[in-house]
Amino acid sequence: MKTGRLRQRIMPRVMALSVAAAVAVARGGDSAGETILHNIEARLAPVHDYTVTLDVVADIERLNVPPMHATMYFKQPDKVHIDAEGFAMLPREGLQPNVGKLLAKYAVAGVGKDTLDGVPVRKVMLQAKSDRSFPRSLAVYVNTQRWTTERIVTSGGADRLVTISFSYVQVQGIWLPDGMRAAFALAPADPTETDSSAGPLRPPQKPRNGTVTVRYSNYRLNTGLSDDIFKKETLSR
Repeated sequence: MKTGRLRQRIMPRVMALSVAAAVAVARGGDSAGETILHNIEARLAPVHDYTVTLDVVADIERLNVPPMHATMYFKQPDKVHIDAEGFAMLPREGLQPNVGKLLAKYAVAGVGKDTLDGVPVRKVMLQAKSDRSFPRSLAVYVNTQRWTTERIVTSGGADRLVTISFSYVQVQGIWLPDGMRAAFALAPADPTETDSSAGPLRPPQKPRNGTVTVRYSNYRLNTGLSDDIFKKETLSR
């Protein structure tokens, strides 16, 4: 029972962190960063809606998470519905967060040049505007030949680090993800941070390391999804 509850807490946060980071690059603050990130956004402009199949495999320390199979529906600007077969772990907005909310939280802090597997990329740094936002900073690596986000490295303080890598496929001439791998680590709790009112210290329960891999398949673009799809409530809670 404890493992099940922990799994339902951890998995949505991991998935949300991973893809929220990806969508957070949609816009930025300084002019060079804005140009790069607006080009990413422009690549996706022809996609008014889509349906895609998701296969999720998680390998997380101290958690037994079975493979997940789901169908995700998306409609511009921010409507999301996920049908999962027996799983309530995939967050409704985790794979396609509300971009408008992210724009209010992050600003472009700098732009540089780098390479990934021998391919030149631009590195865009995003910084949270508020101390309450998480992750605190993002390093986003962009392939400017096709305007795709290739890798994201996030940091949110001492407790969580995530490296997210993407692969792509062309769907009706548009580059869309066909794979995403998030490798994350949670640092051990600081033993000096104690709360005398909380009673004896318990052994740490958070998973320290793990990966989440998502495979996207069977994209169906611009089929005119009905708004009624997004009114359905998830029953498996």
